[in-house]
Amino acid sequence: MLGIDLPDDEEPPEPIAYAVWQEHWPALQLFLSVATQWRVIANFAGKEYQGLEYTALYGHPQFARLTYDEQDKRLSQVQFLEAGALAALNNINQADSASDAISDRIRKEVELSLENRLQQTQWVRDWQTAQQAEQALLEAGVFVA
Repeated sequence: MLGIDLPDDEEPPEPIAYAVWQEHWPALQLFLSVATQWRVIANFAGKEYQGLEYTALYGHPQFARLTYDEQDKRLSQVQFLEAGALAALNNINQADSASDAISDRIRKEVELSLENRLQQTQWVRDWQTAQQAEQALLEAGVFVA
C-alpha cells in the first residue's frame, strides 16, 4: 500500500490515552491549535526548533478573548507545554537538560562568589594602603583632613 510494505502479522500499536486535568484543557487546546507555528532554524547539524511563534498565539481567537490575567495564566501554561515539546522535538533528554541547567547555575554562583571575594580583598588592600599613606603623612607632620 502506497509503496510501504508492512508485514501482514503486525498490527499498528494501540494509541496511548493520556489524562488531562480540566483546568489544563484550554491550554492544551490552544497549544494544539498553534502547534504548526514553530520557529525553526536550519543549520549544518540539521534543524533546531526554537519555540512557538508567539504572534500566532497572541492573534488566536481563543487567546485574544481572554482578560489580561487569564492571558498571563494561559501563556505560562502554554510555555510549559512548549518546553516539553521542544525537548522532544530537539531530542533533548529533559533530565540531562535540567541537571545541566542546575550545574550551570551552581558554576555561575561559584564564579560570582569568587569575583565578589576578590573584589572585597582588593577593597581591603586599597583601604590598608590608604591607612598606611595617612599614617606616613601624619608621621611626617603633614595635616590630613
